Parts: sequence; structure tokens; C-alpha cells
Amino acid sequence: MEYRSIPDMYYKQAERNKGKVLIRHKKEGTWVDITWDQNKDATESLALGLIKLGIKPQEKVCILSENRNEWYVSDIGIQSTGAVTVPIYATNTPDQVAYIVNNSDAVDIIISTDKQYAKVKAEKKNMPNLRHIISFDKLDNAPDVLWFPDVLASGKASGLQQELEKRLKDIKSGDLATIIYTSGTTGDPKGAMLTQSNLLSITDTAYDSFKDELTDEVMLSFLPLSHGYARIADFYVPLYHAKGVQAIAESIDKVADNLREIKPTMFVSVPRVYEKVYGKIISQVEADKPMKKKIFYWAVSVGSAAAPYLMENKPLPFFLSLKYKLAGILVFKKIKEAVGGRLKFAISGGAPLSKELGEFFFALGIKIVEGYGLTETSAIFMANPPKKVKFGTVGKPFKGYQLKIAPDGEILLKGDNVMKGYYKKPEATKEVLDKDGWLSSGDIGFIDKEGYLHITDRKKDLIVTAGGKNIAPQPIENKLKMNMYIEEAVMIGDKRPYCVALIVPSFEVLKDVAKREGIPYTNEKDLIEQPRVKELIEAALNEVNSGFAKYETIKKFALIPQLFSQETGELTPTIKVKRNAVEKKYKAIIDGLYNA
Repeated sequence: MEYRSIPDMYYKQAERNKGKVLIRHKKEGTWVDITWDQNKDATESLALGLIKLGIKPQEKVCILSENRNEWYVSDIGIQSTGAVTVPIYATNTPDQVAYIVNNSDAVDIIISTDKQYAKVKAEKKNMPNLRHIISFDKLDNAPDVLWFPDVLASGKASGLQQELEKRLKDIKSGDLATIIYTSGTTGDPKGAMLTQSNLLSITDTAYDSFKDELTDEVMLSFLPLSHGYARIADFYVPLYHAKGVQAIAESIDKVADNLREIKPTMFVSVPRVYEKVYGKIISQVEADKPMKKKIFYWAVSVGSAAAPYLMENKPLPFFLSLKYKLAGILVFKKIKEAVGGRLKFAISGGAPLSKELGEFFFALGIKIVEGYGLTETSAIFMANPPKKVKFGTVGKPFKGYQLKIAPDGEILLKGDNVMKGYYKKPEATKEVLDKDGWLSSGDIGFIDKEGYLHITDRKKDLIVTAGGKNIAPQPIENKLKMNMYIEEAVMIGDKRPYCVALIVPSFEVLKDVAKREGIPYTNEKDLIEQPRVKELIEAALNEVNSGFAKYETIKKFALIPQLFSQETGELTPTIKVKRNAVEKKYKAIIDGLYNA
């Protein structure tokens, strides 16, 4: 491996790419470019400023911020001092922030805005080890906060360049680089300790697996950098590649606009985003004129017929080729333009992507490459080869990494990217990491004849009914979420006589239906009580049930009158459902489904 550490990689690439654009971000409504030189200057200045403030090697510094250029600067700047970066989701609550600060033994925290400062201020008395608070934005009435530009200016004038150079040379491959806290679908989050060699290993192998596809890429980054998946795929791999531009989306709400403005060649996302795009496309088509609707579904059928040839890079038969070109003009071109018009492929991770969804987008001319990993494996472990994607699978392990299936079906992983352990939790570490370095993933799956891994569910989510039947809820839930009337679905049935589901409807779609069909309602709660709405959801449920064994089918359902969110406690920052939290919050409704 060419580099000794992530900072070593960064500074060498910065030297090689002087004058080139590294990052593009929106400032006062205009996209602004930041060069490697500008970014490096800020990163060095921050490192010097932190040293002047007294930060020591292997001390912990938290970052509590939305995605922005200063996040990139802070991460490399912290590591440059030999210290350890501890990212915190910008959506975390004050008590969650305090937990991570205290559990990680952080001495400094870098924040973005007054909103994040309010969280720190609310819990400051409960964080006794915190020495400094540094803010990207200038804050009023915050005498205990240092302004980021002031810390940079102080560092630049400090005369500590030799100390910084010494620290950079002293960083060892086994040194702790970051502690990333699991998003916590159950219990308190655990801090996965990732070393410099862990991060370099996954960066190197991930790049190697995709390098034949990479040229001068333009990527749009919108997943939180606090999550390891985005940090590796949206930050470290592009740094390693060092060609092209990283554009930072304004927010998740602005992604659709930013895609059209930036015209990315690649982007990284999670299945829930693709599911939402699918739902929006289908709802718009269903509301369209009969002829346009017919043309759309004809084009999808043509794309599906062409898919086997395109997957194998084979020429299309003559008449199919003509149909495919016409479908491209009438339908596919508009879909591609909605994501900028230059997309080579998108990447999906963080949760399983349904086979049907991958096939649907491929039929429209958009290839989604699915991968797999855990926070504990430096976020990524494997992926589909871009030229040989197999939908419904997460691909094959990257070169040098090992995979096997335990007797109970659990996926076991081993490689240089596997974490050192959980911070201050030796017993929890022993539960998942054995003496030979095999990590228990907590996922259930199997390897097919071609060596591709299929994930069927989370081990802890498996339902064992009162009758002793084992059911994997995730495939059933994913099928339900493919229906345009359903936003979210949670299947219940463990130790119960049969399975039921809590369903969050797609309110936007249902409101359009109500408007078209003249269905009166006053609010969402009133809307889900309408017989027509229940009829639509029941039809969707019956369609999904028909594809599963009788014992797997959902016998009853309840509609939830509000969307799941992080703020209301049902979702993690990576948009995964907190199953335990949902079951606890809606216990009365669930009990009602069984007692009726």
C-alpha cells in the first residue's frame, strides 16, 4: 500500500493535484469551487490550531455537523494531529450527543450552527471532559465557543509546522483513526474503533474494484458523512482516486434540484431513497393520461426484454434494438435527465435493495450497483462488479476479504478492514469478533453458485411464530414498500399466532387519489379512515401475500397516521426502522390487531 495513513494519502494527493477542483458547494445560491490547494491550506491550519489548543495524539474530537466543506477539513485536520475523529449525526438529540461525547472521552467538539450549539449547551454540564467547542458559523451570545476561522488563523500563525510534520510522520497504521457509533436500531450505540490500516484497506480495495469504471467523475454527496458508508464512498475513495469533483448537496430535500444542476456521473445512496423515487415515478404515471401510461409501461417492458443482453454487454436483436431506441426517446431520456443525464451508475448500500427495484431502474436505463458492509467493517466489505451486476445480491467480497456462512445462516466476515473492537466494550466485542478475526455480521444469507451473496434478513429481526414457523420479515416488507400507496411497513409476529403489519401510507399519493375521486377528508388521520384508502392498501397487501407461504402472510394491518422520522424516534439517521421503538410506541395498536 502506497500510503501510511489517511492524512498521508490526502497530503500526497493534494501535492499532485495543485490547482484542480476538489469540492463544489452551494454558497448564497451559487455553486462555488474549492481547489485542492485551498482545502489543504484550511486542513493544515486547523491541525495547527488544534495543536495550539493542546490536542494530543489519540485524544478524541467530535464533529457534530451537516455535510459541508468544513466537515472534510475537520476530519483530515483532526487525524493530522494524531487525534481521533468521532462523528455525530447532525440529527442526534442533545442526550445522544452527550452520550457519544462522554463514551468516547472526547475533549473537543466541532459544531456547525447555532442549532447544534443548542444541543451541546443543553448538556454541557453533563460533559465534564469537554475542553473546547469550535463552531463553523459565527455564533452570537456564545462566549464559550471558538469560531472556526479564528482557530485556522491562530494555527497558521502558530509556528508549529515542525510539530505537525513530526506528528504526521509518527502516525502508525495501527493507530486509532476514528470511532464511528452504530446508528443504534436497538439499545445504546456502540463505538466501532477503526484504525488507519482499516480505513486504508477498504479505501484501497474499494477503489481497486471500481477503478476500471472511474475517470474524471462528478459525484453528488448527500448521505451524512457521519455514517461510515458515505465517508468511505463519498470522501476517502474519491480522495484516493483524486480525479473529478465532489459536489455537496444542499440538503436531502434539495437533492432532486442538485442532481439536475450538478449532473453527476455517480452518486451513493440508500435503498429508501430509490424506493421513494420509484414510488414518485409510479404515482405520476398512474395519474397520467391513459396513452402516456400505456407508453410508459410498454417502455419498461422493452427495457426488461433488453436487460439480459445489456447485462452481458451483448448486442440487441434488430427489432428489440429499434424498440429500445424508441423507448429511450419517449421515456428513458426524461428519467435520466431527472438525475442529470450523465449518470454512469448509482451505488446502493446501508440496507438490502429489493431485486425488483434494481431490475426496474435498469429497465429504465439506470444501473444501481449494490454493495454491503457494516460500520464494523469500515462500512463496506463487498459489492457487485459494475460490469456484472446481479440484482437481488450484494455481490462478491473485495479482493483479500473472506466470507463464509455459519451453520445457522449468519454471515461471517474477515479482512483487514474489520474493526479493532468496540470502544470500552470488551464483552460486546467478544460477542461479535472471535479470536481468529471472524466478525459475526448479524445478517442472515447465503452464497449462490456464482459466489454472489444474498441477504435474507437481520438475525435479530427473524420472526418465530407461536406455531414455531421462522419468517424473514424484510423481503415481505420490501415487497409492500414497492407499492405506490405504501411508504413504510413493519411486520409483527414474533411469538404470536400469526403476522400483522403496521403500514405508513404514502400520504402524497393518497391525497392525489382523494382529489381525483372526490373523497372528503380533513387531515391524515381522517384520510386513512376512508374506506377507499383501506381498500387500496388491502389490495396491495393481498397482492404481496399471494407470493408467500400461507404462514408468512400478513393477516391484519393497521394504518399509522404519520410518517416515521428520526425526530419521532422510529428511524435511525440512515433511515432504517427502529423495529423495537416502533413496537413499543404502537403497542396498543398491535395488541388491538390480535385482540380483535
